[in-house]
Amino acid sequence: MAEGELKRALGFWPTWAMCLGLVTCSTTLMYTSLGFGDLGAGFTYTHLIALAYIILVCLAFAELATTYPRASSLEFYTSKALGRVAGITIGLWYGFKDIFGFPAESALAGIILEHYFPQLPWWGWAILVLTVFMIMNMLGVAIAGYAQLALLIIMIGSYIGMGIAGFIVKTPNWAYLSQTFLSPPASLIYGTPPGLTSVLVLTLLGVWLFVGMEVAAPLAEEIKNPAKIIPLAMVASMITLFAVREFLGLAWAASVPREVLLTEPYHVGAAEYILGPVGGIWFAIITLLATGTTINAVMAGATRVLYGMSKEGYLPKFFGWLHPKFRTPWGSLGLLYVLMLIVIGLSATVFGVEAPFTLALICSFVFVLFYLFMFIDVIVLRIKRPEDQRPFKMGGPFKAPILAIVGLIATFVILVYSVAPPYGMVDILMYGGVYCLVLFLIAIGIYYTRARKMPETA
Repeated sequence: MAEGELKRALGFWPTWAMCLGLVTCSTTLMYTSLGFGDLGAGFTYTHLIALAYIILVCLAFAELATTYPRASSLEFYTSKALGRVAGITIGLWYGFKDIFGFPAESALAGIILEHYFPQLPWWGWAILVLTVFMIMNMLGVAIAGYAQLALLIIMIGSYIGMGIAGFIVKTPNWAYLSQTFLSPPASLIYGTPPGLTSVLVLTLLGVWLFVGMEVAAPLAEEIKNPAKIIPLAMVASMITLFAVREFLGLAWAASVPREVLLTEPYHVGAAEYILGPVGGIWFAIITLLATGTTINAVMAGATRVLYGMSKEGYLPKFFGWLHPKFRTPWGSLGLLYVLMLIVIGLSATVFGVEAPFTLALICSFVFVLFYLFMFIDVIVLRIKRPEDQRPFKMGGPFKAPILAIVGLIATFVILVYSVAPPYGMVDILMYGGVYCLVLFLIAIGIYYTRARKMPETA
């Protein structure tokens, strides 16, 4: 192996597990409780819309990642399509997005775990989990991937087990499921009228149930057969996740009162309602594991983007330093670890009880924005660089990728309903917009101080 190269160590199952790692975070359990609590079986429509959208995203990433298998991934694709300022901006958005996502995770997991295990405050639990999974990532991506797989088997088994318990232990209200499926009720979270409006206004929340599968893209240099494994692992992981979560959500909607699902501690409260204190403790532990797998995927994906941007010359060499034995980016891992510790400390004193819900939505907003750019990248690169070999194509005529265009339109629909008046949460647009604007200005600074005179990369 040449000096400075990442090790190809991931097969299908570890990649599948890494794709699911960020997606099975504890805030997605909270959102499952809130979504099915809010609309009952009507949330199935939101869930299906989000799945269809995320499959389009998977196909876009699969085409880009197999055509340009680079650790810098999102930054590299966008630089080729739209220029370096846009590429650096997207790389920064992705590399630092978890200043929202991880505080959401730590706040939710900490509140729940401290309730059952008061020996440590919530921020202590968060730091402990962060440190354990940081070490796993530092020891090598193969170790992290197989650890991810083991944890996911436990978690998915628990979701299925709790769904079965909901249908068997309690008496399901089949009439309520049928009624809400045929006619989705008004959303209590957003205050929208019943029907399609309430289904669509929850789509940003629904997308959060799937974000994270793109971790396979920055890992393309570490996957054994990326042209085959990347699209298969991403799509298969999302379909698996939909099936498991839909089963659990319908069980909760049928067997747990709406007010329990919509109030703290959300999914843990639902587990307590079904199985008593044992169920609550069980899902408190699952919360800890879910937060851990999130950190694992965040570290594996976002840090590889920062590593790749360093190798491109946009960021200092510190970000691209690989440990000589484990061949993992200790520079980027260490910096992100420190930043997350700072964010945990700030969230302990600044954010209130609404922090998990609001911060996760802001992070979902940022994800949707760079998904938007991935669709644009596919379209532009099909036209701009038709000669490039594409081991995988997301579909559509060569110079008119119809599925990418559909994804582009769907992104605007999701954003209009979720963050724009009259029904959307405008504060999500404001906070997410400020984050994106600040990093855009930083990207301009990086371009003029480091990148403007660099030769074009192949």
